[in-house]
Amino acid sequence: MKKIAFIFFGVFVWNVAVAQTDVIPPGNGGEKEYYRAFLDVIPEIEVGFPIDDFASAIDRPVLIGKGVSIFYRLRNLPVDIGVRFGDFSYDHLTRRFTDVDGIRLVQKTKNKIWVWYGAVRVEPKFNLPIPVYFEGAIGWRRFYTKTFFRERGGIPLENGQSFDRATLNSDWSGVYGGAIGIKIPLEKNYGTALDLQIGFKRSNTGEFYKDNNSSAVAEDPLNNLELQRSGLSILSLKIGISLLGYGVE
Repeated sequence: MKKIAFIFFGVFVWNVAVAQTDVIPPGNGGEKEYYRAFLDVIPEIEVGFPIDDFASAIDRPVLIGKGVSIFYRLRNLPVDIGVRFGDFSYDHLTRRFTDVDGIRLVQKTKNKIWVWYGAVRVEPKFNLPIPVYFEGAIGWRRFYTKTFFRERGGIPLENGQSFDRATLNSDWSGVYGGAIGIKIPLEKNYGTALDLQIGFKRSNTGEFYKDNNSSAVAEDPLNNLELQRSGLSILSLKIGISLLGYGVE
């Protein structure tokens, strides 16, 4: 999480330092002309709050996620069309042990919820000091569990190599959602902005694993997990940095 925050802050500082302005140089009339940037890239941190049946199934009050949105901004309309790739991570398990040959090993199991979708944003022209937008989205949700481990009877891996991998669960389904957001400019000419969004996401029913809260981490990863069945249903708060891109006039 610290690495994500550091990268996020680094991108923000760099962009504030070098971002381009939202102004075309003066033309023959000597007046400046304003226009919409054609690209908006938004690295984000997301806080999710499970609701309805999903809240009781996953039994976690808060999920932390990350993602990136990329939007193409129509020049003559206040409409953005784009995609978002993101995920929530939860219930990471680690088992440290020594095998019969005296080699020290680590076994890790990770649970994730991937949410990938296409989105349309509309930014009506309200008489407000900051831009407000509405977003609709549709795409795919994946409940995903993987483990990094040494297979029974296999040869121990050395010299920093990765352990053998296994996918314990992969459940895909459609997902849809909506949101309302605001952009708080961080520069005089709107080259960067703080993007704050409140939204919801829902998906069809699927299967996922969660930690069964055992007192010790078992050798078999599945003995540490409990299978649940529910659709994704979540309210979320996203905080991002909008990085505008401009073409050449």
